[in-house]
Amino acid sequence: MSETTIRVDSTVRDKLRALADEDHVTLGDLLSRLAEREQYQRDMRRANEVMDRMQREDPAAWQEYVSELHDFEAGTVHDGLAAAASDWPEYNGAGSETSALPGR
Repeated sequence: MSETTIRVDSTVRDKLRALADEDHVTLGDLLSRLAEREQYQRDMRRANEVMDRMQREDPAAWQEYVSELHDFEAGTVHDGLAAAASDWPEYNGAGSETSALPGR
């Protein structure tokens, strides 16, 4: 494993140290989790932008996507999987003003 030094303000360092201590992890582990969370949130924002654009620019494609969600749920309802409505808010007819994916 390679190591590096990064410069952070002492206030930021102290906050990070307190968070790491609270979770009983190293600063490196905490920073890794924070970086992964940030990447996930950015990916979700991008996905929401694509979905919003599809709703605006290609309503037929959007309806096809929502229809596929209905078909997927119909095929998995007996498998004990969660309902699509809980996993995909757009399935419930949420408009572009409502976030379809977490992290938005």
